[in-house]
Amino acid sequence: MTNAASPPPAQKGGSVQSSYLHHYACFRCRKSFKRASRTEAVLPCPECGGPSIGLTRKFKPPKRSDEKQWRKVEALVRHGFLFWSLNEPYPETLKEVAAFAQRHAAFIAAERAKNPEAYREIDAALSPSG
Repeated sequence: MTNAASPPPAQKGGSVQSSYLHHYACFRCRKSFKRASRTEAVLPCPECGGPSIGLTRKFKPPKRSDEKQWRKVEALVRHGFLFWSLNEPYPETLKEVAAFAQRHAAFIAAERAKNPEAYREIDAALSPSG
């Protein structure tokens, strides 16, 4: 899971693979925080203790108060998007996510195949019992 497309950043402490910081997003408390790149796809949120998902450095978190945008970001992550650069902009609204995901289904399938363990962690963290 050292693939750059699966940028699971890190907890404080321990060995760090790079000095770059990556976002982790918590959908429970709608917060994002940064950690140095490592291999964890999911870390506990420092705010609420719930799961936070490792995203790429390209991710720009919405304002905490912008619930609509946080729901859109969560929908994208549930589809497998971790905010890489793509050949088109990410959707602006939640309504656009399904069509966007369909257009990029082959890309996401390839990412899931390259990083199955990371995606299992993410899927488990986002499941109702996670």
